[in-house]
Amino acid sequence: MLTIHNETDYAFLMLSKLIVEKDFIPLSAINRVLRLPERFLARVASRLVKGGILISQEGKIGGYKLAKRFLKMNLYDFLKLFEGDLEMVKCLDKTYQCPWETICIHKSYLRNKLNHVLVRELKKIPLKTVLC
Repeated sequence: MLTIHNETDYAFLMLSKLIVEKDFIPLSAINRVLRLPERFLARVASRLVKGGILISQEGKIGGYKLAKRFLKMNLYDFLKLFEGDLEMVKCLDKTYQCPWETICIHKSYLRNKLNHVLVRELKKIPLKTVLC
């Protein structure tokens, strides 16, 4: 089910700090502003690097900065990176065993209509607009 978890929230916060910077910013400098658990923030940064949203550089002038891919990324791709499948109800999860499977009449509508509307709309929203 679609829920924004702390990791996603921290990623938004990190990106909102980096969007105004042109140079590499050390994680410690980012954390001086955000005041988040540093290990957790490092894990978020790592995931953002793997997702192509951030570039990392080691060394004295190292840190993180936004990758060019950031400008092309939409909200759906960003959320999927952290949240996995963006399903509106738990019964859309293939591993969920619904006790009302045989009598449920709304699952088809939620799967075929409503969930597609959500995904389509999230794909229309550039990630950058969420942070500006």
